[in-house]
Amino acid sequence: MYKNDSATTTSKKGILHYLPFVVIALGIVFRLVMYFQNRNLIIDEANIVRNLDERNFIELLKPLKYEQFAPPIFLWFEKLFSLIFGYGEKAARLYPLLCGIASLFFMERILRKILPLNIVWFPLALMCCAPILIKYSAEVKQYVPDSFVAIVLIWLALRTDLLGTSKKRFLSTWIIAGSIAIWASQPSIFTLAAVGLYYFIQCAQQKKWQYLKYLVLIGLVWLAQFGLYFELILKAQINSDYLQNYHRDYFLYAFPKNFQECQHNWMRLKELLSNTGGWGTYPRYINGGLIIIGFVSLLLKSAKHFVLIAVPIVLTIFAAALHQFSLIDRVAIFILPLNMTLLGFGMAQLMQIKVPVLKWCIAAIGCYVLYYYNFLSLFREKFQFHELTKGFEYIIEHNGSGNELYVDCASGPTYIYYTQLHPNKNKWAALQGAHVFGWSEDNYPEVASKITTSKAYFIFTGGDSNIRDRHINEVKSYMHQTDFFQYAYCFVYTFNK
Repeated sequence: MYKNDSATTTSKKGILHYLPFVVIALGIVFRLVMYFQNRNLIIDEANIVRNLDERNFIELLKPLKYEQFAPPIFLWFEKLFSLIFGYGEKAARLYPLLCGIASLFFMERILRKILPLNIVWFPLALMCCAPILIKYSAEVKQYVPDSFVAIVLIWLALRTDLLGTSKKRFLSTWIIAGSIAIWASQPSIFTLAAVGLYYFIQCAQQKKWQYLKYLVLIGLVWLAQFGLYFELILKAQINSDYLQNYHRDYFLYAFPKNFQECQHNWMRLKELLSNTGGWGTYPRYINGGLIIIGFVSLLLKSAKHFVLIAVPIVLTIFAAALHQFSLIDRVAIFILPLNMTLLGFGMAQLMQIKVPVLKWCIAAIGCYVLYYYNFLSLFREKFQFHELTKGFEYIIEHNGSGNELYVDCASGPTYIYYTQLHPNKNKWAALQGAHVFGWSEDNYPEVASKITTSKAYFIFTGGDSNIRDRHINEVKSYMHQTDFFQYAYCFVYTFNK
Protein backbone atom coordinates (compact mmCIF):
# COMPACT_ATOMS: atom_id res chain seq x y z
CA MET A 1 0.00 0.00 0.00
CA TYR A 2 1.08 3.59 -0.49
CA LYS A 3 2.75 5.08 2.57
CA ASN A 4 3.13 8.68 3.61
CA ASP A 5 5.91 9.83 5.87
CA SER A 6 3.73 12.19 7.86
CA ALA A 7 6.54 13.43 10.11
CA THR A 8 8.72 14.41 7.18
CA THR A 9 5.78 15.94 5.34
CA THR A 10 4.70 17.96 8.34
CA SER A 11 8.19 19.27 8.93
CA LYS A 12 8.46 20.45 5.35
CA LYS A 13 5.12 22.25 5.56
CA GLY A 14 4.86 21.94 1.82
CA ILE A 15 1.92 22.90 -0.30
CA LEU A 16 0.85 19.26 -0.59
CA HIS A 17 0.40 19.10 3.17
CA TYR A 18 -1.90 22.13 3.29
CA LEU A 19 -3.66 21.72 -0.05
CA PRO A 20 -6.26 19.23 1.29
CA PHE A 21 -7.30 21.73 3.97
CA VAL A 22 -7.74 24.44 1.32
CA VAL A 23 -9.88 22.03 -0.67
CA ILE A 24 -11.96 21.18 2.42
CA ALA A 25 -12.47 24.87 3.14
CA LEU A 26 -13.82 25.32 -0.39
CA GLY A 27 -16.10 22.32 0.09
CA ILE A 28 -17.47 23.81 3.32
CA VAL A 29 -18.10 27.15 1.60
CA PHE A 30 -20.03 25.40 -1.19
CA ARG A 31 -22.23 23.63 1.33
CA LEU A 32 -22.83 26.71 3.46
CA VAL A 33 -23.75 28.78 0.41
CA MET A 34 -26.27 26.14 -0.65
CA TYR A 35 -27.64 25.92 2.89
CA PHE A 36 -28.06 29.66 3.43
CA GLN A 37 -29.64 30.18 0.02
CA ASN A 38 -32.54 28.49 1.78
CA ARG A 39 -34.60 27.36 -1.19
CA ASN A 40 -38.15 26.08 -0.64
CA LEU A 41 -38.68 22.55 0.57
CA ILE A 42 -39.79 20.19 -2.18
CA ILE A 43 -42.46 17.52 -1.91
CA ASP A 44 -40.38 14.75 -0.27
CA GLU A 45 -38.81 17.17 2.20
CA ALA A 46 -42.20 18.56 3.14
CA ASN A 47 -43.58 15.06 3.65
CA ILE A 48 -40.65 14.16 5.93
CA VAL A 49 -41.38 17.24 8.05
CA ARG A 50 -45.08 16.33 8.17
CA ASN A 51 -44.11 12.95 9.62
CA LEU A 52 -41.86 14.66 12.16
CA ASP A 53 -44.68 16.93 13.25
CA GLU A 54 -47.22 14.13 13.58
CA ARG A 55 -45.05 11.62 15.48
CA ASN A 56 -42.97 11.31 18.63
CA PHE A 57 -39.54 9.69 18.72
CA ILE A 58 -40.85 6.16 19.31
CA GLU A 59 -43.44 6.45 16.56
CA LEU A 60 -40.67 7.34 14.12
CA LEU A 61 -39.58 3.69 14.35
CA LYS A 62 -42.65 2.77 12.32
CA PRO A 63 -42.90 3.04 8.51
CA LEU A 64 -43.56 6.63 7.53
CA LYS A 65 -46.65 8.03 5.87
CA TYR A 66 -46.87 9.94 2.59
CA GLU A 67 -44.65 7.44 0.74
CA GLN A 68 -41.54 8.43 2.67
CA PHE A 69 -38.71 6.14 3.71
CA ALA A 70 -35.92 7.11 6.10
CA PRO A 71 -33.91 5.42 8.89
CA PRO A 72 -34.83 6.15 12.53
CA ILE A 73 -31.58 7.83 13.64
CA PHE A 74 -31.83 10.25 10.73
CA LEU A 75 -35.42 11.01 11.75
CA TRP A 76 -34.48 11.40 15.42
CA PHE A 77 -31.88 14.03 14.58
CA GLU A 78 -34.40 15.77 12.35
CA LYS A 79 -37.01 15.68 15.11
CA LEU A 80 -34.53 16.97 17.69
CA PHE A 81 -33.40 19.93 15.61
CA SER A 82 -37.01 20.75 14.69
CA LEU A 83 -38.04 20.77 18.35
CA ILE A 84 -35.10 23.03 19.23
CA PHE A 85 -35.19 25.41 16.27
CA GLY A 86 -38.70 25.03 14.88
CA TYR A 87 -39.93 23.49 11.65
CA GLY A 88 -38.19 25.93 9.32
CA GLU A 89 -36.07 24.97 6.33
CA LYS A 90 -32.72 25.60 8.01
CA ALA A 91 -33.56 23.50 11.07
CA ALA A 92 -34.75 20.62 8.90
CA ARG A 93 -31.61 20.75 6.76
CA LEU A 94 -29.11 21.16 9.58
CA TYR A 95 -28.35 17.46 10.12
CA PRO A 96 -27.58 16.74 6.43
CA LEU A 97 -25.41 19.87 6.37
CA LEU A 98 -23.39 18.76 9.39
CA CYS A 99 -22.98 15.28 7.88
CA GLY A 100 -21.87 16.79 4.58
CA ILE A 101 -19.21 18.94 6.24
CA ALA A 102 -17.99 16.23 8.62
CA SER A 103 -17.67 13.80 5.69
CA LEU A 104 -14.97 15.99 4.16
CA PHE A 105 -12.74 15.74 7.22
CA PHE A 106 -13.15 11.97 7.58
CA MET A 107 -12.54 11.52 3.85
CA GLU A 108 -9.31 13.48 4.13
CA ARG A 109 -8.15 11.18 6.94
CA ILE A 110 -8.93 8.09 4.84
CA LEU A 111 -7.15 9.40 1.76
CA ARG A 112 -4.04 10.42 3.69
CA LYS A 113 -3.81 6.90 5.08
CA ILE A 114 -4.11 4.96 1.84
CA LEU A 115 -2.95 7.32 -0.94
CA PRO A 116 0.28 9.20 -1.67
CA LEU A 117 0.15 12.76 -0.42
CA ASN A 118 0.50 14.18 -3.93
CA ILE A 119 -2.77 12.43 -4.95
CA VAL A 120 -4.96 13.18 -1.92
CA TRP A 121 -6.12 16.52 -3.33
CA PHE A 122 -7.77 14.98 -6.41
CA PRO A 123 -10.44 12.63 -4.96
CA LEU A 124 -10.94 15.07 -2.09
CA ALA A 125 -11.53 17.94 -4.54
CA LEU A 126 -14.01 15.80 -6.47
CA MET A 127 -15.93 15.20 -3.27
CA CYS A 128 -15.78 18.85 -2.18
CA CYS A 129 -16.97 20.16 -5.56
CA ALA A 130 -19.49 17.43 -6.42
CA PRO A 131 -22.78 19.20 -7.28
CA ILE A 132 -24.91 16.25 -6.15
CA LEU A 133 -23.17 16.05 -2.76
CA ILE A 134 -23.44 19.81 -2.29
CA LYS A 135 -27.12 19.84 -3.22
CA TYR A 136 -28.10 17.00 -0.89
CA SER A 137 -26.05 18.45 1.96
CA ALA A 138 -28.87 20.97 2.15
CA GLU A 139 -31.90 18.76 1.65
CA VAL A 140 -34.14 16.99 4.16
CA LYS A 141 -33.25 13.50 3.01
CA GLN A 142 -30.94 10.80 4.34
CA TYR A 143 -28.66 10.52 1.30
CA VAL A 144 -25.68 12.58 2.47
CA PRO A 145 -25.96 11.10 6.00
CA ASP A 146 -25.77 7.68 4.26
CA SER A 147 -22.51 8.77 2.68
CA PHE A 148 -21.25 10.07 6.03
CA VAL A 149 -21.97 6.73 7.73
CA ALA A 150 -20.12 4.79 5.00
CA ILE A 151 -17.08 7.08 5.24
CA VAL A 152 -16.96 6.87 9.05
CA LEU A 153 -17.15 3.06 8.96
CA ILE A 154 -14.22 2.88 6.54
CA TRP A 155 -12.24 5.40 8.59
CA LEU A 156 -12.93 3.39 11.74
CA ALA A 157 -11.84 0.16 10.07
CA LEU A 158 -8.55 1.71 8.96
CA ARG A 159 -8.02 3.11 12.44
CA THR A 160 -8.97 0.02 14.46
CA ASP A 161 -6.42 -2.74 14.05
CA LEU A 162 -7.76 -6.22 14.73
CA LEU A 163 -4.51 -7.56 16.15
CA GLY A 164 -3.30 -4.40 17.88
CA THR A 165 -6.54 -3.56 19.70
CA SER A 166 -7.67 -5.26 22.89
CA LYS A 167 -10.39 -7.84 22.27
CA LYS A 168 -12.83 -6.09 24.61
CA ARG A 169 -12.32 -2.74 22.92
CA PHE A 170 -12.54 -4.24 19.43
CA LEU A 171 -15.80 -6.02 20.25
CA SER A 172 -17.42 -3.00 21.89
CA THR A 173 -16.26 -0.63 19.14
CA TRP A 174 -17.73 -2.62 16.30
CA ILE A 175 -20.87 -3.82 18.04
CA ILE A 176 -21.76 -0.22 18.89
CA ALA A 177 -20.60 1.30 15.58
CA GLY A 178 -22.29 -1.36 13.47
CA SER A 179 -25.55 -1.15 15.40
CA ILE A 180 -25.68 2.64 15.09
CA ALA A 181 -24.85 2.42 11.38
CA ILE A 182 -27.69 -0.02 10.66
CA TRP A 183 -30.28 2.25 12.30
CA ALA A 184 -28.76 5.40 10.80
CA SER A 185 -28.34 4.30 7.17
CA GLN A 186 -30.05 1.57 5.18
CA PRO A 187 -27.16 0.97 2.72
CA SER A 188 -24.66 0.76 5.61
CA ILE A 189 -25.12 -3.02 5.40
CA PHE A 190 -22.97 -2.99 2.23
CA THR A 191 -20.13 -1.18 3.98
CA LEU A 192 -20.43 -3.37 7.09
CA ALA A 193 -20.11 -6.46 4.88
CA ALA A 194 -16.90 -4.96 3.48
CA VAL A 195 -15.63 -4.24 7.00
CA GLY A 196 -16.22 -7.86 8.02
CA LEU A 197 -14.32 -9.13 4.95
CA TYR A 198 -11.55 -6.61 5.62
CA TYR A 199 -10.93 -8.10 9.06
CA PHE A 200 -11.33 -11.67 7.78
CA ILE A 201 -8.52 -11.06 5.28
CA GLN A 202 -6.33 -9.77 8.10
CA CYS A 203 -7.00 -12.99 10.03
CA ALA A 204 -6.15 -15.07 6.96
CA GLN A 205 -3.00 -13.13 6.11
CA GLN A 206 -1.67 -13.31 9.68
CA LYS A 207 -3.07 -16.83 10.24
CA LYS A 208 -4.72 -15.59 13.44
CA TRP A 209 -7.77 -17.81 13.12
CA GLN A 210 -8.61 -17.47 16.82
CA TYR A 211 -9.88 -13.98 16.08
CA LEU A 212 -12.62 -15.31 13.82
CA LYS A 213 -14.90 -16.00 16.78
CA TYR A 214 -14.95 -12.29 17.57
CA LEU A 215 -15.81 -11.43 13.98
CA VAL A 216 -18.59 -14.03 14.01
CA LEU A 217 -19.99 -12.61 17.26
CA ILE A 218 -19.96 -9.07 15.88
CA GLY A 219 -21.55 -10.27 12.64
CA LEU A 220 -24.35 -12.05 14.51
CA VAL A 221 -25.14 -8.89 16.47
CA TRP A 222 -25.25 -6.91 13.23
CA LEU A 223 -27.52 -9.49 11.59
CA ALA A 224 -29.88 -9.42 14.58
CA GLN A 225 -30.03 -5.63 14.38
CA PHE A 226 -30.62 -5.70 10.64
CA GLY A 227 -33.31 -8.38 11.02
CA LEU A 228 -35.16 -6.20 13.51
CA TYR A 229 -34.77 -3.17 11.26
CA PHE A 230 -36.06 -5.20 8.33
CA GLU A 231 -39.18 -6.32 10.21
CA LEU A 232 -39.97 -2.87 11.56
CA ILE A 233 -39.24 -0.73 8.51
CA LEU A 234 -37.64 -2.31 5.44
CA LYS A 235 -40.29 -4.95 4.79
CA ALA A 236 -42.89 -2.24 4.20
CA GLN A 237 -40.55 -0.53 1.74
CA ILE A 238 -39.75 -3.70 -0.20
CA ASN A 239 -43.45 -4.56 -0.43
CA SER A 240 -44.38 -1.03 -1.50
CA ASP A 241 -45.79 -1.02 -5.03
CA TYR A 242 -45.17 2.73 -5.15
CA LEU A 243 -41.48 2.29 -4.35
CA GLN A 244 -40.98 -0.59 -6.78
CA ASN A 245 -42.72 1.26 -9.60
CA TYR A 246 -40.90 4.53 -8.89
CA HIS A 247 -37.46 2.91 -8.96
CA ARG A 248 -38.14 0.35 -11.68
CA ASP A 249 -36.09 2.23 -14.26
CA TYR A 250 -33.14 2.48 -11.85
CA PHE A 251 -32.61 -1.23 -11.31
CA LEU A 252 -30.24 -3.27 -13.48
CA TYR A 253 -30.83 -6.33 -15.61
CA ALA A 254 -28.80 -9.16 -14.06
CA PHE A 255 -28.72 -11.03 -17.39
CA PRO A 256 -29.56 -8.59 -20.18
CA LYS A 257 -31.26 -10.40 -23.05
CA ASN A 258 -31.05 -7.80 -25.77
CA PHE A 259 -29.38 -4.57 -26.82
CA GLN A 260 -32.00 -2.40 -25.11
CA GLU A 261 -31.38 -4.04 -21.73
CA CYS A 262 -27.61 -3.71 -22.18
CA GLN A 263 -28.10 -0.06 -23.07
CA HIS A 264 -30.28 0.41 -19.99
CA ASN A 265 -27.54 -1.00 -17.74
CA TRP A 266 -24.94 1.20 -19.39
CA MET A 267 -27.07 4.32 -18.93
CA ARG A 268 -27.45 3.63 -15.20
CA LEU A 269 -23.73 3.00 -14.74
CA LYS A 270 -22.85 6.01 -16.92
CA GLU A 271 -24.98 8.24 -14.71
CA LEU A 272 -23.18 6.87 -11.66
CA LEU A 273 -19.84 7.55 -13.33
CA SER A 274 -20.91 11.07 -14.31
CA ASN A 275 -21.92 11.88 -10.73
CA THR A 276 -18.51 10.65 -9.62
CA GLY A 277 -16.53 13.13 -11.65
CA GLY A 278 -18.23 15.08 -14.40
CA TRP A 279 -20.79 14.89 -17.20
CA GLY A 280 -18.65 15.72 -20.20
CA THR A 281 -17.74 12.92 -22.58
CA TYR A 282 -13.99 13.27 -22.10
CA PRO A 283 -14.13 13.56 -18.27
CA ARG A 284 -16.35 10.47 -18.25
CA TYR A 285 -13.82 8.51 -20.31
CA ILE A 286 -10.96 9.76 -18.15
CA ASN A 287 -12.72 8.84 -14.93
CA GLY A 288 -13.79 5.46 -16.28
CA GLY A 289 -10.20 4.68 -17.19
CA LEU A 290 -8.89 5.85 -13.82
CA ILE A 291 -11.47 3.77 -11.95
CA ILE A 292 -10.54 0.64 -13.91
CA ILE A 293 -6.82 1.25 -13.29
CA GLY A 294 -7.50 1.97 -9.60
CA PHE A 295 -9.72 -1.11 -9.25
CA VAL A 296 -7.10 -3.45 -10.73
CA SER A 297 -4.08 -1.89 -9.00
CA LEU A 298 -5.79 -1.92 -5.63
CA LEU A 299 -6.78 -5.57 -6.07
CA LEU A 300 -3.19 -6.51 -6.91
CA LYS A 301 -1.48 -4.40 -4.24
CA SER A 302 -3.73 -4.73 -1.20
CA ALA A 303 -6.55 -7.24 -0.97
CA LYS A 304 -7.80 -5.89 2.36
CA HIS A 305 -8.02 -2.29 1.12
CA PHE A 306 -9.61 -3.48 -2.09
CA VAL A 307 -12.33 -5.17 -0.06
CA LEU A 308 -12.90 -2.09 2.08
CA ILE A 309 -13.19 0.33 -0.86
CA ALA A 310 -14.50 -1.73 -3.78
CA VAL A 311 -16.81 -4.32 -2.17
CA PRO A 312 -19.54 -1.81 -1.15
CA ILE A 313 -19.64 -0.65 -4.79
CA VAL A 314 -19.82 -4.23 -6.10
CA LEU A 315 -22.53 -5.20 -3.59
CA THR A 316 -24.58 -2.13 -4.48
CA ILE A 317 -24.49 -2.98 -8.18
CA PHE A 318 -25.30 -6.62 -7.38
CA ALA A 319 -28.30 -5.54 -5.25
CA ALA A 320 -29.47 -3.30 -8.10
CA ALA A 321 -29.33 -6.31 -10.44
CA LEU A 322 -31.52 -8.22 -7.97
CA HIS A 323 -33.96 -5.26 -7.90
CA GLN A 324 -33.28 -4.74 -4.20
CA PHE A 325 -31.50 -1.40 -4.43
CA SER A 326 -32.01 1.57 -6.72
CA LEU A 327 -29.22 3.29 -8.64
CA ILE A 328 -31.15 6.55 -8.86
CA ASP A 329 -28.51 9.23 -8.39
CA ARG A 330 -29.47 10.43 -4.90
CA VAL A 331 -29.94 6.95 -3.42
CA ALA A 332 -26.52 5.82 -4.66
CA ILE A 333 -24.73 8.89 -3.27
CA PHE A 334 -23.04 6.86 -0.53
CA ILE A 335 -20.75 5.04 -3.01
CA LEU A 336 -19.57 8.20 -4.77
CA PRO A 337 -16.71 8.88 -2.30
CA LEU A 338 -15.61 5.26 -2.81
CA ASN A 339 -15.64 5.73 -6.58
CA MET A 340 -13.61 8.91 -6.09
CA THR A 341 -11.13 6.96 -3.97
CA LEU A 342 -10.71 4.44 -6.78
CA LEU A 343 -10.07 7.38 -9.11
CA GLY A 344 -7.33 8.42 -6.70
CA PHE A 345 -5.76 4.97 -6.83
CA GLY A 346 -5.85 5.09 -10.62
CA MET A 347 -4.10 8.45 -10.67
CA ALA A 348 -1.56 7.25 -8.08
CA GLN A 349 -0.68 4.33 -10.33
CA LEU A 350 -0.12 6.62 -13.30
CA MET A 351 1.91 9.06 -11.21
CA GLN A 352 4.52 6.38 -10.61
CA ILE A 353 5.77 7.12 -14.10
CA LYS A 354 9.31 8.46 -13.77
CA VAL A 355 8.94 11.18 -16.41
CA PRO A 356 8.22 14.54 -14.66
CA VAL A 357 6.49 16.03 -17.70
CA LEU A 358 4.00 13.17 -17.76
CA LYS A 359 3.29 13.63 -14.07
CA TRP A 360 2.42 17.26 -14.69
CA CYS A 361 0.21 16.20 -17.59
CA ILE A 362 -1.64 13.75 -15.36
CA ALA A 363 -2.16 16.46 -12.73
CA ALA A 364 -3.41 18.78 -15.49
CA ILE A 365 -5.91 16.11 -16.56
CA GLY A 366 -7.18 16.03 -12.97
CA CYS A 367 -7.68 19.80 -13.07
CA TYR A 368 -9.45 19.46 -16.43
CA VAL A 369 -11.90 16.97 -14.88
CA LEU A 370 -12.56 19.35 -11.98
CA TYR A 371 -13.20 22.18 -14.43
CA TYR A 372 -16.20 20.23 -15.71
CA TYR A 373 -17.22 19.07 -12.25
CA ASN A 374 -17.98 21.93 -9.91
CA PHE A 375 -20.82 24.06 -8.61
CA LEU A 376 -19.27 27.51 -9.07
CA SER A 377 -22.60 28.74 -10.42
CA LEU A 378 -23.73 28.89 -6.78
CA PHE A 379 -21.65 32.05 -6.40
CA ARG A 380 -23.31 33.70 -9.40
CA GLU A 381 -26.96 32.88 -8.88
CA LYS A 382 -29.23 31.36 -6.27
CA PHE A 383 -30.02 27.70 -6.72
CA GLN A 384 -33.82 27.49 -6.78
CA PHE A 385 -36.12 24.57 -7.35
CA HIS A 386 -39.92 24.36 -7.01
CA GLU A 387 -40.20 27.76 -5.30
CA LEU A 388 -43.85 27.47 -4.27
CA THR A 389 -43.75 30.52 -2.00
CA LYS A 390 -42.98 32.72 -5.02
CA GLY A 391 -46.31 31.62 -6.39
CA PHE A 392 -47.91 32.41 -3.02
CA GLU A 393 -46.44 35.91 -3.17
CA TYR A 394 -47.83 36.43 -6.65
CA ILE A 395 -51.34 35.31 -5.62
CA ILE A 396 -51.39 37.48 -2.49
CA GLU A 397 -50.14 40.51 -4.47
CA HIS A 398 -53.19 40.01 -6.68
CA ASN A 399 -55.47 39.80 -3.64
CA GLY A 400 -56.09 36.09 -4.08
CA SER A 401 -57.44 33.94 -1.25
CA GLY A 402 -57.55 30.32 -0.20
CA ASN A 403 -61.05 29.69 -1.52
CA GLU A 404 -59.81 30.77 -4.97
CA LEU A 405 -56.71 28.56 -4.90
CA TYR A 406 -56.41 25.06 -6.40
CA VAL A 407 -53.22 23.16 -5.62
CA ASP A 408 -51.91 20.31 -7.76
CA CYS A 409 -51.23 17.01 -5.99
CA ALA A 410 -47.45 17.30 -6.48
CA SER A 411 -47.54 20.70 -4.76
CA GLY A 412 -49.96 19.70 -2.00
CA PRO A 413 -47.46 18.54 0.65
CA THR A 414 -45.39 21.70 0.22
CA TYR A 415 -48.53 23.84 0.41
CA ILE A 416 -49.51 22.09 3.66
CA TYR A 417 -46.03 22.61 5.08
CA TYR A 418 -45.89 26.34 4.35
CA THR A 419 -49.45 27.12 5.44
CA GLN A 420 -49.67 24.84 8.49
CA LEU A 421 -46.19 23.93 9.82
CA HIS A 422 -43.67 26.60 8.80
CA PRO A 423 -42.69 29.13 11.52
CA ASN A 424 -43.88 31.92 9.20
CA LYS A 425 -47.13 30.21 8.26
CA ASN A 426 -49.12 33.32 9.24
CA LYS A 427 -47.57 35.05 6.24
CA TRP A 428 -49.65 32.72 4.05
CA ALA A 429 -52.78 32.72 6.23
CA ALA A 430 -54.86 34.25 3.43
CA LEU A 431 -54.21 31.15 1.31
CA GLN A 432 -55.38 28.58 3.84
CA GLY A 433 -58.38 26.46 2.92
CA ALA A 434 -57.38 25.86 -0.70
CA HIS A 435 -58.56 22.84 -2.66
CA VAL A 436 -55.67 20.34 -2.77
CA PHE A 437 -55.94 17.63 -5.41
CA GLY A 438 -55.22 14.12 -4.15
CA TRP A 439 -52.86 11.73 -5.93
CA SER A 440 -55.75 9.61 -7.14
CA GLU A 441 -57.84 12.68 -8.00
CA ASP A 442 -57.75 13.44 -11.71
CA ASN A 443 -61.00 15.36 -11.95
CA TYR A 444 -59.93 18.81 -13.07
CA PRO A 445 -62.93 19.17 -15.41
CA GLU A 446 -65.37 18.34 -12.60
CA VAL A 447 -63.67 20.72 -10.16
CA ALA A 448 -63.47 23.51 -12.76
CA SER A 449 -67.14 23.12 -13.62
CA LYS A 450 -68.12 23.70 -9.97
CA ILE A 451 -66.00 26.83 -9.35
CA THR A 452 -68.30 29.59 -8.10
CA THR A 453 -65.76 32.35 -7.51
CA SER A 454 -65.13 34.91 -10.24
CA LYS A 455 -61.41 34.21 -10.15
CA ALA A 456 -59.37 31.03 -9.62
CA TYR A 457 -55.66 30.28 -9.29
CA PHE A 458 -54.17 26.89 -10.18
CA ILE A 459 -50.66 26.34 -8.82
CA PHE A 460 -48.11 23.68 -9.81
CA THR A 461 -44.48 22.95 -8.96
CA GLY A 462 -42.36 20.84 -11.27
CA GLY A 463 -44.05 17.67 -12.40
CA ASP A 464 -44.79 16.45 -15.91
CA SER A 465 -45.41 19.42 -18.22
CA ASN A 466 -47.66 17.31 -20.46
CA ILE A 467 -49.93 16.45 -17.54
CA ARG A 468 -49.91 20.07 -16.39
CA ASP A 469 -50.88 21.28 -19.85
CA ARG A 470 -53.69 18.74 -20.02
CA HIS A 471 -55.10 19.87 -16.70
CA ILE A 472 -54.94 23.53 -17.68
CA ASN A 473 -56.67 22.83 -20.99
CA GLU A 474 -59.40 21.04 -19.04
CA VAL A 475 -59.90 24.12 -16.87
CA LYS A 476 -60.02 26.31 -19.98
CA SER A 477 -63.19 24.53 -21.03
CA TYR A 478 -64.98 26.28 -18.16
CA MET A 479 -62.98 29.44 -17.47
CA HIS A 480 -60.91 32.01 -19.35
CA GLN A 481 -57.17 32.19 -18.61
CA THR A 482 -56.15 35.79 -17.92
CA ASP A 483 -52.61 35.51 -16.57
CA PHE A 484 -49.65 33.19 -16.11
CA PHE A 485 -46.79 33.36 -13.61
CA GLN A 486 -43.62 31.25 -13.63
CA TYR A 487 -40.67 31.30 -11.28
CA ALA A 488 -38.16 28.48 -10.63
CA TYR A 489 -40.49 25.62 -11.59
CA CYS A 490 -43.46 27.19 -9.83
CA PHE A 491 -46.38 27.84 -12.18
CA VAL A 492 -49.52 29.85 -11.42
CA TYR A 493 -52.41 30.05 -13.88
CA THR A 494 -55.08 32.71 -13.31
CA PHE A 495 -58.60 32.18 -14.59
CA ASN A 496 -61.73 34.36 -14.66
CA LYS A 497 -65.31 33.39 -15.27
